[in-house]
Amino acid sequence: MHLIIFAHPDNKGSHNAAILRYVMRYLKAKSAEFEVIDLYADRFDPVLRLSPESEEKKMLVERYKNLITKAEKLVFISPVWWYNLPAILKGFIDIIFSPGFAHDFNPGDGGLKKRLSGKKAIIINTFGRSEKEFDKNGNEPQIIFDKAILEFCGIEVVSRINWFDVRPPSLVPVEITRKINRVL
Repeated sequence: MHLIIFAHPDNKGSHNAAILRYVMRYLKAKSAEFEVIDLYADRFDPVLRLSPESEEKKMLVERYKNLITKAEKLVFISPVWWYNLPAILKGFIDIIFSPGFAHDFNPGDGGLKKRLSGKKAIIINTFGRSEKEFDKNGNEPQIIFDKAILEFCGIEVVSRINWFDVRPPSLVPVEITRKINRVL
């Protein structure tokens, strides 16, 4: 099963929403099983708290963990803001990819256990800036998200699709759809 994790506040008119619709249509046409986590539509609270969480949040966290457990491929769709993940996606990672679920780290017991090994990830990001500017400033999203988070938990990043210079209208360019088709 594919699990799409969507992190943009506009799930109707944004460039990310256009990508989400395209991915869903493509997977339906291939009769592929998939689920969608829309963090904003779910009103996911990304703040990691020390105090007890609400029952609603606990249930949502368990639902997300169950979906990740069932999924073979995770498809992350989000913008890159300030060369980083949107806060809601970072909070999702902080809360869901927790020790005991996504990894265990015990230096006295052999070190790191990657609990999500065998899963694959596709990351699709939009950028308001150019690829040239992105290259000049470094590839922080890939270092942070792909390596320090996903690979740390055992998830193999099989593809990263970056859509640069996004401008209206919110239509997915052919070169992006071709890249998506190759990896789904």
